[in-house]
Amino acid sequence: MTLTTTSIVLFVWLAQSATPARETENKAKAKVLVAEGSVLYKRGDYVGALESFEAAYAAFPSPKLWFNIGQANRDLGRPVEALSAFEKFVGLASEASPSALEDAQASMAALRKKLGQLRIECALAGTEVSLDGRSLGQTPLPGAVWATPGRHQLTATHSGAPIVVENPEVKAGTLQTIVVPMSQATLPASAAPSQLGAAAVKAQAREASQVEPGWWLGRKWTWVAAGSAVVLAGSAAVVGGLAQSRFNDLKKSCGSASPDRAGCTESDINSLQTRMTTANVLWGLAGAAAVTAGVLFFVEDHAVAVAPMLGESKGMFATVEF
Repeated sequence: MTLTTTSIVLFVWLAQSATPARETENKAKAKVLVAEGSVLYKRGDYVGALESFEAAYAAFPSPKLWFNIGQANRDLGRPVEALSAFEKFVGLASEASPSALEDAQASMAALRKKLGQLRIECALAGTEVSLDGRSLGQTPLPGAVWATPGRHQLTATHSGAPIVVENPEVKAGTLQTIVVPMSQATLPASAAPSQLGAAAVKAQAREASQVEPGWWLGRKWTWVAAGSAVVLAGSAAVVGGLAQSRFNDLKKSCGSASPDRAGCTESDINSLQTRMTTANVLWGLAGAAAVTAGVLFFVEDHAVAVAPMLGESKGMFATVEF
């Protein structure tokens, strides 16, 4: 009993001491990475320095490292990322030296003069917003975002609503408000056709069955099948005619109509059978194409309900709508 209790106490002590030991190891690893990054930074290798500083933060997330990350981003010409890093440093690294804080604040003031701000407003909560492919989060956003001067692409997405794309032009030292034209009213009444009323379903069917402009009059594939039937029938008639002509020739030369009645060779008979078989196959394909054209004539111009994710399908091919 005493041995078991001693073992339990030992395991508890090891578990409690494991975390400080791991933190010490990670802190030592971060120091090595910071030293490597500092050497690279002095050499002008800002890309390598940034990678080392970010790896150090991943190993030991000290807020003081945001100062190094901000410097590397600033010298790489990434002012938005640099400003974000310096803001985190000033807001979180309360134990940093006064000189480092002053340097960071001076860098922030200089960067802000070169950047503009976008305030993004959207009446539909939960809308995912991204700027130049970088996610800004979901609405409502906590505040304005910084951006470099020039034209940008703002994308707003929400399940069930059309994608909204804006291209605001940012000017340095200005604050611009972008109102995303997306609200509860832009959402469809229902995301699934099965939840729509009978009247709405009929209205969608009438809209989908509208005759499309063009020579096919809304039955493009019907005419393709009909044309195929005509071509195949014509080919079958030609091949059949050749087979009949060959049969007549053989009948005169070696058949019952022949004076000497020498009989036809096996190759002559095989040649005739091949032509007859080809003609029969072509007639069969022509018949199948004709039947397909008849079926498409009654199907292709009618709306066909499909899964909600596909929206609707006209005829045999779906027209995807989002």
